[in-house]
This record gives sequence, structure tokens and C-alpha cells, in this order.
Amino acid sequence: MPAITLTDLSFSFTAEPLLDGVTLTVADGERACLVGPNGCGKTTLLRLVAGDLTPDSGTVQAPPLALVPDAAGAGSVGDWLDAATAPVRALTARFETVAGVLAAAPDDAGLARDYDELLAAVTAADAWGLETRVEETLAGLGLEELAEPPGRARDPATLSPGQRGRLALAATLLARPAALVLDEPTNHLDDEAVAYLVQALRGWQGPVLLASHDRAFIDDVATCVLDLDTAPWQALLTASGGGRVPGVQRCAGAYSDYLENKARARASHERIHASQQEDKRALARHRRESETIGHYGTAHHHGERTEVRMAKKFYADRASRVSTRRRRDDDRRLAALGAVEVRRPRSYRLSLDLPRVAAHDGLTVTARAARVPGRLAPVTLDLRAGEHLLVTGPNGCGKTTLLRWAATGAPPTASSTGALSVSGRIAVVPQRLPRPGDPGLGEETWESGIGEAGAGVLHPTHWSRCVGELSAGNQRRVQLAVAAAAAPEILIIDEPTNYLDLDTMEALEAALAGWGGTLLVAGHDRWLIDHWEGPRLRLAGAADGSRPVG
Repeated sequence: MPAITLTDLSFSFTAEPLLDGVTLTVADGERACLVGPNGCGKTTLLRLVAGDLTPDSGTVQAPPLALVPDAAGAGSVGDWLDAATAPVRALTARFETVAGVLAAAPDDAGLARDYDELLAAVTAADAWGLETRVEETLAGLGLEELAEPPGRARDPATLSPGQRGRLALAATLLARPAALVLDEPTNHLDDEAVAYLVQALRGWQGPVLLASHDRAFIDDVATCVLDLDTAPWQALLTASGGGRVPGVQRCAGAYSDYLENKARARASHERIHASQQEDKRALARHRRESETIGHYGTAHHHGERTEVRMAKKFYADRASRVSTRRRRDDDRRLAALGAVEVRRPRSYRLSLDLPRVAAHDGLTVTARAARVPGRLAPVTLDLRAGEHLLVTGPNGCGKTTLLRWAATGAPPTASSTGALSVSGRIAVVPQRLPRPGDPGLGEETWESGIGEAGAGVLHPTHWSRCVGELSAGNQRRVQLAVAAAAAPEILIIDEPTNYLDLDTMEALEAALAGWGGTLLVAGHDRWLIDHWEGPRLRLAGAADGSRPVG
């Protein structure tokens, strides 16, 4: 059966290995999701499996993957789809040829074998229903207009980046490769398209290896999670006298199962490290005490009787022997502890130090029929101090427009009607990444870094770096650190989980949930929405009005 197998795989772009000794297998029918911190090598590993990169050492074995053509080389959307499905069409043509020859020579055993093999391959690829699948796949991914002749005639260059991304995903699914390798497949997909993709992957026969930051999607799709952050599991293995985790930790089940598994591993890691350090301190104290015993003096005063001097020497010699024995025993125990000693647990969690906010009962955000024609249907709401409101709704319903109005206090357009007011110190984290001149990011701060304001949020090595040179994930952390440093009473965040890795998402949500200030959040993250415990406001289309949700 086809499988994706990596054996002792290592790869580096620099002198420091990015992937080291990775060994894993994704079996036929498995759907494995790669997770880990930003920059840990998820995309690189996928590229190694796809053959885009060559490992420094180790091996990669994988069944044939879909080679989706570059949109830039396609004359039209139809040409792109035809190129992607060409292997399926060629398989059908070959089958029909063999079937025709076999009909003329039914006793040819070799032809009969070829016929059976090709029939199985054609059936597996669902080649008979290719045209129907093209239409269904395009519709399922929100590209219905591209299924019609005018859509197929379009130049791919005229499509939006999101449309091109969805079209590339459609082409990959239509090619029906023996194995699927997908990097962030839910990017640019709305809820309906994600639901379609979930069903498509659940029905996939071959191995599926993907990387995603979409927690709800992982929970819906994955049969196992492959974590490239192996530190807690390596600690448990070291403490038990075991060997080395093979570059990745496999956790069976969905994302929820993975979270529980890793939480237990981290808690055990912390307990083991604390216990081992206490044992080391106790042994160190015991050794010092042993050395003190060994210094039992033999000095004697002039005139002491001989028997007294002999007694002192006897006890000094015995103390020295005891000291030597105790120190040797301590050294053996220290050596044994060193063999299973685990590293200090890394600080996995973002520690967002939001300010304490004095409790009061007043309203902090009020809206009365706040409306922006074509962008935001009338919104009426009252948000009390300390309340946390989640704003949801489809793309284009006005979530960002509403938050910008609240952040600036000014109507977004001259045609805006109604009123919206905010009372209190505000900090804003926009949906986009930071730009020079944003609040808290003047020219000097942008160029020289945010300094100690990044404590608990940004690694110290990034405190003095130009903000624009940081990764997208670290730029998002900068925005969060700057917002916290502003000591807000009201915090407004548009798409809080954008650009963050899974660990940071979980930590941020925990920090926000425990904050006593007023929080106004807009998001489409299904995991965030499903686990939100405060009030919600769901916005409908700009022409349909909005409705509060429990």
C-alpha cells in the first residue's frame, strides 16, 4: 500500500540544522498534520516530501504526487485545469486503447493483466466522472464562475490571489494523486469551502500530509498530529533512560487529543525538571557536609597526653574515611542523575502582561444604528466595562469597518449614519501587519526595535531588531506587545490569531480570557468562535442587517 516514509531525514539552510533525524510514516488512509512553532521547518519538510528540496541526509519515499502547473504558464483557466487533469485523461485513453486491443485478442494474458491494472487505476482516479468532478470541485471551493465557458477562458493573472490559491487546490484534488501534500490548504477559503475540503479529505484513499494553523480544520480532518516541537516528549524519554525522539512526535487523534497529550507531557517535563534540580541541590549540600566531616582536626595542644592525641587521630581517620565514602557515593548519584537529567523547559507560552483595569459598571462601547452604506448594516450594541465581545460574520459583512469606527471614534465615510462611541483608553491590533508610524511604532522604535516592551511576548534577541525585518509571526507579537504597553482599558483586535503559531494562539486566547478590561474582537477562526465564552455579535451582509448572538 502507498505510504509517505521519511527515514533519518536531516536538512539545513545554514550551519544550524532545521530538521534533524526526522523519521515518520504516513500510511495509506492516514491524514497527518504537521504542527510546531513558526520557523520550525513544516513547509520545508513538505517541500522535501514533494521533491522540491533534497535532504542533506536520510531518505524520502512517497507515492507520485500531483504536479500542479504554474498559473503563469497557463493561457487560460481552462488550460490550467486541462494540464492538471492531463494524467487522468491519459490514463483513461490508455485504458480505452488496451480495452480495444483486448477485445480483438481476448486470450492474451499480458493484455488481460494490463486491462485489470488499468481498470483499477481508472476507478481509483474516478476518471469516468472527471468533468462532473471538475464542476463539483470548483463549486465546492467557491469558484463556480470558473466552471462556465467565460470563466474557463479567463487569464489566471486576472484572478485574485485568493482565487488563484483556491484554483491551485482544486487542480491538486482533481489530479487525484496517490498521496496528498498540502501547505495551509484552508487559506483563502470561506466556511463552506472548508467544509467541502474536509469532506474531500475524509474520503481520500491515499496518505495525506499537511501543515495548517487552522485548529478547527485540524480537529475535523487529522487522524494524527505530527509535532516538530519534541522537547517535552524528549524530556520524558531522557528521564526514563531512553534514547532520542526521531525528530517528530506522533500524537494519535484529532487536535483536541493532541492538546491534551502535549499539556500532560509539558506538565510532566516541568515536574521532572523541578524534582531533578532539587535532588541536585540536596546532593550538593550533602557533599559539602561530607567535606566538613572530612576536616575533623588532628591538631593537638602541647602537653596533651599521648592517649588523647591517639584518640583524636583515630576519630579523624574515621571521619576522613566516612567523608570519602559519602563523597564517592554522592558523585555516583550525581553521575546517575546527569545521565537522565532533562533540560530546563522552554518558555512555550506567550506571556502578555495586560494592565489591571479598575472595575466599574459603566458602558464603554455604545452603538446606535451605526451604518456604513454598502459596508456595514445598522448595528446597535451596549458593551459594559470588562465585557468581551466577539464580532463574527461572513467576509465583507463589515467586521473590520465596525472595529475601525470604534478605534478612531470617527465615522468611516461621509455617508455613514448613526452613532458609535467609546469611553476609555484604547489600544488597537489591526488585521494587517504593523507599519512605520502605527501607534507605539515611531521611526526610531521601528528601526531600533521595541526593547523591553517585548518582555514575555518577543524573544529578547528580537527586542533590538528592525520591526520590518522580523517574521510575520514576530511582527504580530510586536503589535500585541505595543498594545499591552499602552495600558489600555479597551483592547480592539481584528483577527487575533492571524500569523501566529498554534502555541501562541492558545496562549493569547488564555491571556485575553483572563483580562479584566473591555475586549472587542473580530474573527473568523472557527476554533476561536466555537470556544468563545462571552457575548457575540454576528453581522450579516450589509443589506441584511445584523443580529446579536447570545
